[in-house]
Formats: sequence, C-alpha cells, structure tokens
Amino acid sequence: MDNLNLIKVKNKVYQSLENTGYNNFLLAISGGPDSLFLLKMVHELSNEHDYSIRAIHVNHNFSPNSGDMENYCVNACKEHDVELVIKNLNSNTKSNIEDHLRDQRYREIFTVMNDNEALVLGHHFDDQIETFFYRLFRGSSPIGLSCMKEISVRESRKICRPLLSFSKKIIEKCAEEERIKFIHDLTNNDISFDRNYIRKNIIPTVKKRWTGFSKVMEHNIMLQNSYKNIANDYCKAIFDHIVTNKQADINVLKSYPKYLHSIFLRYFMSQSINYELSKNELSSILKLFYSDNNNYPKIILKNNLSIIRYNNFFYIVEDKIKNNLSEQLWDLKDDIFFGDFSLTIKELKDKGIYDCLCKKAPITLRNVKGKERMMLNKHNHQELKKIFQSKSIPLWERQRFILLFSKNELLVACGSEHTFISTELR
Repeated sequence: MDNLNLIKVKNKVYQSLENTGYNNFLLAISGGPDSLFLLKMVHELSNEHDYSIRAIHVNHNFSPNSGDMENYCVNACKEHDVELVIKNLNSNTKSNIEDHLRDQRYREIFTVMNDNEALVLGHHFDDQIETFFYRLFRGSSPIGLSCMKEISVRESRKICRPLLSFSKKIIEKCAEEERIKFIHDLTNNDISFDRNYIRKNIIPTVKKRWTGFSKVMEHNIMLQNSYKNIANDYCKAIFDHIVTNKQADINVLKSYPKYLHSIFLRYFMSQSINYELSKNELSSILKLFYSDNNNYPKIILKNNLSIIRYNNFFYIVEDKIKNNLSEQLWDLKDDIFFGDFSLTIKELKDKGIYDCLCKKAPITLRNVKGKERMMLNKHNHQELKKIFQSKSIPLWERQRFILLFSKNELLVACGSEHTFISTELR
C-alpha cells in the first residue's frame, strides 16, 4: 500500500478528532488490527497536536484467547507510552450475549471516562455493513438502519469513529505497512453469534452476486439516514405541542396519524433522556399507549428508568426507594437540606410566607406519610392526598414533597412544581 493512502487515513483520523471539539481522548482497544492501528495513528497525532490520550481494554474473559488479547494491548500501550486502563469482567448471561457484552463494555468504559474526554472507537465500514444487516434482521426502523455515526453521543458521552469510512481491507493493509502486531479474537469464528454469521455466511454470498455491493450499502445507509433526519425534523417541529416538562400528552399524540406514534415515542425518549428504545420496550410502551389504563401502569427500561402512564400522560420516572427521614427542626436562619431536597430562605420569601413562618419557628420538616390534613379555610381541613389528586400530582411526585409543621399543624407542603399553603399563613 502506498504512503498516499496511509496519509489519507491519518488525515481523516485527525479531522474526526477535531470534529469532536475535544483534545482529550480515551481509545477503546481490543488487541485487533483496527484498534491497535488507530492507537498508533492517534498517538502520532498527539505528538503533532495538543492531544492527551489514554486507552482502555475491557476483557470480558469470554474468548479462549482473551488473556493474549489483553497482553497485546498492554504491549502496544507500553510501546507508545500510553496509559492503559484494564477492566476484567465476567458474564454469565445465556441470551442476547452480543448485546449484553456491548452494553456491559460501554458501561465499564463510561465509569473511567473523564468529563473532558471523547471516546474513540475503531469501527470501520465493514462493521457498518454488519450493523445494517444485524439491525435489519431484528426489525429496526430507518433510525436503526442509519447505523453508526462518525461522531455520536451515548449517555451524554461524545463518541468518535474515525475509521468508519474505510474498509477492513484498507485498515489491515495500513496495519501491515505500519508493522503493527495484533491478534484476532477467536470468538470471531463462532457463527452461533449473529454478527459472525452475517460476516462469514451472508455478506460473502451477497458480494458474489452483486459486485457493487459496498457502494450499494453505502447508498442504502445514507438513504436511511436521510429518512431518519426527515422523521426527526418533523418530530422536532411538533415536540412542544405534545411534550411539556418531559411529560408526553397521550391524547395529543393520538390526534396525529398512527404511523407517527412509534416514531415520536422513540424521539421523545431520545430527546428527553438520550435513550434509544429497544424493539421490545417500544412494543410494551405502545400497548400502554393504546390502552385505557391510567392507574399507574409502567414499563421498566434497561437503564432502570420507568415509563409510567398517569392521567393520559407518559412520565419518565427514576425509581428510588423513598427515604423515610426522621423529623428535622429548622430555625429558618439558613437554607436547609432535607434528604435529597433543599429549602431556601429566598424561595420562602418569594412565596410571601417567610415572615409568617419565622413567627412560628422552629419549623418541623417531615416526609409525606399519607394521612396529613391542611387547613384550607377558617373551619375545615382537607386531606393532603385529596389536594394532590385535585391537582393531578402523581404518586412519585407526592413522595418528594417537604412538609412544614408547627406544633403538628401542617402549614406548607413544598414540591418541585407545586406549593400548598395553609390559611394560617395567609
């Protein structure tokens, strides 16, 4: 391979790194030719530019030669004087192994990433084609079939794939020319894994039939990306009509054509919490969407957040065990923390109740227990539960209220969006 092609690859790597907007990079390396070639390229660029680089190797201890793969990574990083982080994992999963290992790998990588780092991966165009077929056979939408992006974001982490436009053949020739020592993962020969089956059995057969396969696939992926962009642009245009404070109005969404419902729900989750719904998760949410059950039915996602339907809205909720805190006295002289929440002097002054509360200090802070009553006029108390219900405040929001008592009289119930004030303070 001539030097001009090698220079072309290196220039593309540089452009990709620049496009991240970062100067600090964490490279995920496996011991194979793609990642170790990329390590060498980025290392050379770090000597030419103001880059700081580290590397990480996640050893799942799944492959028969996983120990050898780790050693190749260690030796390569020693050669380039690059800091290497090694994560050794063990997984006992028996189903969806490929997806599970990928998710586990990302999870471990993100635990060691610094906020000022971008993750650099060695995916190439052959990986892109495999991803297309893998997702096609799993029933992905055009959003999924648009495949990997050169620059993307996952869980608020910037990801860069500088080699994505180059074939595996080009990368391996580059690695050979650079005399890079690498090792192949022996599990790549196991066609019981879907990606390996696609790589070894499906793609070679298709290539024999259609000689322009690679160009066709490049066009297909670009086309799916265009469809994805059209869908996203439309969802963006109607987003504020359907969603308020990360709450999706089910009835409003139902007023749009049925074909848009699943597309918008994917977009809603992506924009609200940067999460991509799986096919099964989306199917479960659609069942809730078309049902009439508003009695808190929920779907727990793989990231442990929940989608809960209440009052014809979808809420995204973080499931937390309620902290039943003991009572806490507050003299109202300084701001105070009560569990995970805080109360400020300014907040009380803005509501016009600070001076009245000071006259009744010290104030006792409590959680919602469920049988509290508040004076709403000169003669009658009303159950706090009924007040919550009248304002359509869901159960998980009620648990976050801080109650302010004086001599066992409930004076104020403070929530993130609602505050209820007893007539004793008016």
